[in-house]
Amino acid sequence: MVIYDLKTMAKTEINENTVVALGTFDGCHFAHQSVLREAFYEAKRLGIKSLAYTFSSVSKNVKSIYTLEEKIKAISKTGIDYIAIDEFEEIKNLSPNEFFENVLLNKLKAHSATCGYNYKFGKGALANAETLKSLFEEKGGSCVRICDEIVINGQSVSSTLLRTFIENGEIERLEEFGTKYSVYEKVVEGKRLGKRLGFPTINQKIPTTKVVPKRGVYITECEIGEDVYPAITNVGIRPSIDDGDEMNMETYILGFNGMLYNSYIKVNFYKYLRGEIKFSSLSELSVQINKDKREAEKYFK
Repeated sequence: MVIYDLKTMAKTEINENTVVALGTFDGCHFAHQSVLREAFYEAKRLGIKSLAYTFSSVSKNVKSIYTLEEKIKAISKTGIDYIAIDEFEEIKNLSPNEFFENVLLNKLKAHSATCGYNYKFGKGALANAETLKSLFEEKGGSCVRICDEIVINGQSVSSTLLRTFIENGEIERLEEFGTKYSVYEKVVEGKRLGKRLGFPTINQKIPTTKVVPKRGVYITECEIGEDVYPAITNVGIRPSIDDGDEMNMETYILGFNGMLYNSYIKVNFYKYLRGEIKFSSLSELSVQINKDKREAEKYFK
């Protein structure tokens, strides 16, 4: 387990009582925000520190909405004092009592905790929020705040739902649930074909741990230093250019002409425009890119 002071981002140890917010916090959507907010205000009420306890990744079989760095940044914006990052493999076989005693009480100095209505813990995820509440009560009546389910437009807010939106290309729906999809990665060398077509692009790799959006073209924006530029981004195999099946992420930034190789650039996704098309000529591709560009300009007006 690694613990960070979110004000200084320095590694630290916990030597004082805390209110612990429990969750994966993947995407930090409205349901996650409610758990973090409860911990923050309960800690303020008690005059102690707040702490978010989470994992470096969701699981081996589930792709993440946020990278670990994105998760840390999102949690730090809530005002929480500390974040404890654990490895799921290291605690998954602990019994509920072992997790409570060894992790929450001994390592995190938990005076109390907050969690979602569907929180599970302990080996086999057999213990739930009510179990947690009972364990704290046995230790002297400390409070556990269990946050209610949040339903928006008939759908329960969850990371699983948001991953489905991303995989289906329903990127614009994420905002309804309090989050967005972004990629913050290094710009790598491409084939420079976009430049020859009059649309210079940047190439980035989506992290292997991160959920990949539906293949196609998206309206996006790029954060370059303090400036933000409208953009269009293609996620896919570029069938008009490449013969392979390697996934690429290629972005044309409107109104920017500088060199960005080896720079880390954040690309925020806003709307799915169209699927990938295999064009019969590069001139047809150029015409379509112009259409996509106009759609992006219209979106940001």
